[in-house]
Amino acid sequence: MHDLPPPASWREGVIHTTYVRLAMSLAERMGVPIDLPLPEGGRMVSVLDVLPLLEHMDVAHQPALGIALGHLVAASAHGAMGYAVVSSATVGEAMHTLARYASMRNRFFHYRCHSVDGEIRLVLEPRMPLGPLRTFCEIGTAVSVFKMIQGVAGDEAAAHMHFDAHWDSTLPLQLPMQMHYGQAHTALRVPHALAQKTSPTADAKLFASACRSCEEELAAIDGSLVSRLRAMMPDEQQNWPSLKAAAERLAMSPRTLIRRLVAEGVTYQALLDEAKSEMACWMLKNTQLPMSAIAERLGFVDDTNFSRSFRRWRGSTPMAYRKAG
Repeated sequence: MHDLPPPASWREGVIHTTYVRLAMSLAERMGVPIDLPLPEGGRMVSVLDVLPLLEHMDVAHQPALGIALGHLVAASAHGAMGYAVVSSATVGEAMHTLARYASMRNRFFHYRCHSVDGEIRLVLEPRMPLGPLRTFCEIGTAVSVFKMIQGVAGDEAAAHMHFDAHWDSTLPLQLPMQMHYGQAHTALRVPHALAQKTSPTADAKLFASACRSCEEELAAIDGSLVSRLRAMMPDEQQNWPSLKAAAERLAMSPRTLIRRLVAEGVTYQALLDEAKSEMACWMLKNTQLPMSAIAERLGFVDDTNFSRSFRRWRGSTPMAYRKAG
């Protein structure tokens, strides 16, 4: 245990709720169901949002669950990005399209697509410290997105693709590709001749429409007021800003901030409660701080107010949550 806060990047919206719900269905199949509160509207949620689920599934010690999760993700689950990939004209275009739009739904990784040594490489690089969660997240992401490229190319062509895995051969993937384990980066490598192969699911009209939707969604995510606010809850000094203070930092009036949040389907208080709930859970599980210290760090005047709010957020007392953890 330690008293350090979680990495700031763990408060950012990084994973779409569609994938979280699929992980919850996997947990239910395993016989370890968990009722995880998720926001409405399908927005991106943070590592702290999904941490109780990942801990419940014990993915740090069972990273192979990433294989099962990756296979649960159908192309349609990727939304407009999935349609853009499968309607691409060629395999190479599908890879570049995936690299462009994958961050719409999964920001655990950077997606790099480039041409080198007679092949096109689609590389996954972690964009935040994931610690013991990395292998599970990397396997689940790689399997789900590389499967789309496999689908565009077909199994016969996929046999000529190279799948470089960052993890070792104790976690083998049953995919019709040439597997290489223990590599520096997780990547899909496709020879140029194969990358130029016309996709049997190519559809120029669908591709153009899907890409327009992707660009709009990507712009909305990158410009999301919710994401900017969550990054300052708490701020660099570990303070919890009031609505007025947050509005000043964003160079707008409190009324404008409220109006724009309504347009995104959320209230300032709901965001603040969500952020405090996540931080409370983190500190209860990962530190030995007394309740009074946790209450103070979360901006509560005393333990009683903290306990009352925590019961409203999580349905139990802070002490019961700590003991259960």
